Amino acid sequence: MSDRRSMDPAAMMRRLEQMQAEAEAMLAKYSELRAEFGADTVEVVSEDGRIRVKLDADGKVAEIGIDEHAMRLRQSLAPTIIALIEEATATHAVKTAQMAQALIGDKIDVMALVDRDMPEHLRDRARDNLDR
Repeated sequence: MSDRRSMDPAAMMRRLEQMQAEAEAMLAKYSELRAEFGADTVEVVSEDGRIRVKLDADGKVAEIGIDEHAMRLRQSLAPTIIALIEEATATHAVKTAQMAQALIGDKIDVMALVDRDMPEHLRDRARDNLDR
């Protein structure tokens, strides 16, 4: 036998309205967090300031900037760009994890997952980038 209360259309409608309100609240909080964390882009710059990498909101390389002097140092250019892309990706991951952590609260320790899977030197650089 089924429970007649679970089939009550009015109760089902109230539950759907509650779920809709919760979803709308979650989307509003996500929009606030996105604005607060500046999730649109991530940009990192080499220590000498001559090369920069910018990622879009999806974490894809959107732009690479190289000044004229750096272009003359061809032998060290590729490794520097690769290192900056790795750093920018780590920065994007930490920023996204911080947003997710703020969104879901203490249900899941998102930052611990990031800490576990990211090399310490990249994690430290990423956090330094976000503190600037």
